[in-house]
Amino acid sequence: MIGILLFSVGVMYTPGPVNILSLNTGVQKKFMSVVPFSLGVATSMFFWFLLVGYAGSAIVNEAALPYISAMGVLFTLYLAYKILSSHTDVTGNGGSAFSLSYRDGLLLQLLNPKTFMVVLPVAAVQFPAAGIVGGQIAVWALGLSLLGFGAPLAYAAFGTTAARYVENASCFKYFNIAMGVMLVAVAIDMAWRYIVPVLF
Repeated sequence: MIGILLFSVGVMYTPGPVNILSLNTGVQKKFMSVVPFSLGVATSMFFWFLLVGYAGSAIVNEAALPYISAMGVLFTLYLAYKILSSHTDVTGNGGSAFSLSYRDGLLLQLLNPKTFMVVLPVAAVQFPAAGIVGGQIAVWALGLSLLGFGAPLAYAAFGTTAARYVENASCFKYFNIAMGVMLVAVAIDMAWRYIVPVLF
């Protein structure tokens, strides 16, 4: 069971679209807006862990992954556009800087191929191997979803802390551009890994 936790933390806390967006929001000094976003992420994780935990990998299998990934790529590109076209707010007063919502977190995590890197091996393989069945699946799904809730918050907290040491406002603009470009790169990587092999 320790293996389940270590594996899940290892995947959830590495950079991906959810954590990149959270880092960017933290740098914009909008930490509190990451809380509903993180709840959306956790809700999505809970849904997938329950679905795959109880139904097995028959529901979400390798054949469905390219289609889900395609929607994830499009949504990630949309969020990258929103960041790249938003005004950089360095005051922390809200302004017109891009803010994250519960819906953003829910949709992004529902369509994020990285989610399946956690959910499929854990819920379809490690749960049964560890004897996690029945009501225990729901308990573990909730616990792992709380881990998923913490990842974007940790990235946002790091971004907020780092922003305190930057005095030049133009640095925030360039950071915003860098985060948007990183999201585009993540979308391209998702397409390359999960969609291109199916097409060719």
